[in-house]
Amino acid sequence: MKKAYLECLKKLRIFRKSLVEDIDKKRGKLYFTWIKDKTERVINEKDNNYIYTNVINYTLPNYVITQYTVNKSNKIIKDIIKKNYTFNENKYTFSNPKISVDEVKKLMKYILFKRGNVIWIDFGFNIGNEFGGMHPAVILKNFDNDLFVVPISSKKPTEYIKIEQDLKNNKITEEECQKRKNDITEIIELSKINGFRNMLRWARITRMKKISMLRVNFYGTIGTLDGVDMDSIAKKISIELGNKNT
Repeated sequence: MKKAYLECLKKLRIFRKSLVEDIDKKRGKLYFTWIKDKTERVINEKDNNYIYTNVINYTLPNYVITQYTVNKSNKIIKDIIKKNYTFNENKYTFSNPKISVDEVKKLMKYILFKRGNVIWIDFGFNIGNEFGGMHPAVILKNFDNDLFVVPISSKKPTEYIKIEQDLKNNKITEEECQKRKNDITEIIELSKINGFRNMLRWARITRMKKISMLRVNFYGTIGTLDGVDMDSIAKKISIELGNKNT
């Protein structure tokens, strides 16, 4: 253990000395921040109440439940909400910091981190073309301690940039431009995430992955995707997986 620790420190010192250019220094700062956060997460894995404590202290107080959501919920969830929330102006605001862990688990499963919700996740430090950093992601399935998600980016895909350049150069029509975009099965363009700033974003199917609940940013905004966008994601996942199996 001691030998591995000393070797790690040695490598980190060598890495730090190699950070000369500004772009290297910026990436180095991100890397050291990632190491710190990763270490904290490894430590927190031993704390069975870490996730629930953060949800109680940060996520629940910042997430307002609408009457519409309550109406769609089953009786168990309705009772939990009425017991632990204050109702005002057609909205429910969290008001009981002494809520039980069992009730928190149910709210996490069926309200906060359910399919179709968009949350902020720390995907870690990326190497090369890997996807990393803090990004929103849409939840496809909740496994209690883990989530299956598709990351969302505000950076326009290079495939779209090339197609739009052809349009700009009058090589293709508007209709052909849209058709080419639609034919790219691994990318979904999202015009809106309810609860987020209004801007274009993109989800890439090939980046979908299972992540630990420890990666969730419990302070972050929780949004939702419309049903039509979730249907589009499901359809393109089916096409992508079908293509890989042929």
